[in-house]
Amino acid sequence: MPVSRLQTTLPAFVLLLSACGSENKIDRVNAPPDIDITEPLFNAVLHQGDDGLLRATVLDDFDKPGDLAVTWALDGGAPSPLAADADGNVSTPFDVSALELGTHTIDLAATDLDDDTGVATVDFVLAGPLGAPVTLITAPDDASTFGIGVSITFTGEANDASTAADDLVFAWSSSIDGALVGAISGGGQSALITDGLSAGTHTVTLDVTDSDGEVGTDSITVEITDEPDEPEPGELIFTEVMVDPNAVEDERGEFVELYNTSGRTLDLVNYSFHDDGVDLWVFDISVPVAPHSYVVVCANADIALNGGVPCDTWFYRNPSGDEPPSGSGHGGGIAIANNDDELELTSPAGVDIDVFDYNDTDSDAIIAGASFALDPNFLDGVSNDDIAHWCVQTTVPSGMTDAGTPGSENDACDGM
Repeated sequence: MPVSRLQTTLPAFVLLLSACGSENKIDRVNAPPDIDITEPLFNAVLHQGDDGLLRATVLDDFDKPGDLAVTWALDGGAPSPLAADADGNVSTPFDVSALELGTHTIDLAATDLDDDTGVATVDFVLAGPLGAPVTLITAPDDASTFGIGVSITFTGEANDASTAADDLVFAWSSSIDGALVGAISGGGQSALITDGLSAGTHTVTLDVTDSDGEVGTDSITVEITDEPDEPEPGELIFTEVMVDPNAVEDERGEFVELYNTSGRTLDLVNYSFHDDGVDLWVFDISVPVAPHSYVVVCANADIALNGGVPCDTWFYRNPSGDEPPSGSGHGGGIAIANNDDELELTSPAGVDIDVFDYNDTDSDAIIAGASFALDPNFLDGVSNDDIAHWCVQTTVPSGMTDAGTPGSENDACDGM
């Protein structure tokens, strides 16, 4: 029976026969090593604080992994050597702490004994450290009390190391009323105005979610009561008076500043503003004053006519004042004397909430073109009765023409 001979075809090789010799010579077709980077994955997101790790396999058709010269480089830097194990695995940790946020590139190269080099590249993205947004409710104060139906402004802010401020997602909620909608958010801040909270003690929560799905939270309590929210004596105090404006006439430039010393929003509606004589003005409209905040009451609320004073509401200036808007209040009006007078704020029940009696012979001389104000270190209903704690203001805010600090912290008095 004939015997067949098995012929083997080797496509990777070329068989050459020597014309003058008896030996066969086999030459191989060279190819660079194959490289597979398994970590980090392409466009993987690493965070500051993470441990960077490069992991790959390097294999060659003819050379053992241990004979390959393997190097790696980060962002085009100087190559560093790596050693492959018997299975072609290579790995090395790398430090991300000094890298800038953004995209980075790793190049991995392997050279075989024929000097053929294979190269693989992978990009990864470095983001800020993991962690929930730092979240803070900035207003109102914790444990504030409001009357039912009173408009409340909630404000909050947040920041996150790995998420841009505009990409943070804000959500407000109440333990009684559930989700609170209608907030305006952006730039790492959020504001929610609502007058619809139910009566009771609410835990109001601000949740802020970053692009990693982490949630930062802050909460406060607010009490909504259907009982009248009337100021107690000393909870609303006089803190600044423009007695003698210089840039405009008295009937346009006079103003009075009050400060809420309490932790609850107070309302001036139905309260009277008067002196010891015949001057009287009663507020007919709601004038809410937030906790630890100022309210500015002006003879003329038009900033273009009153010397640039930012005003919250109006009092009728008597004599010679402009007619007040309909429904804003009633009474014969107020005229603030230039050197000796008194101002009183009285509740509808006739309780004096605060009294300020001034005479420029008892203190710094009251001068034209500058307000007279309480030192900010004495913001209480007892200290503001001491005329020694008052002084002439020197700051001229942007937009104003006379010295004064309406609606903001007063200048400190010398020696206080």
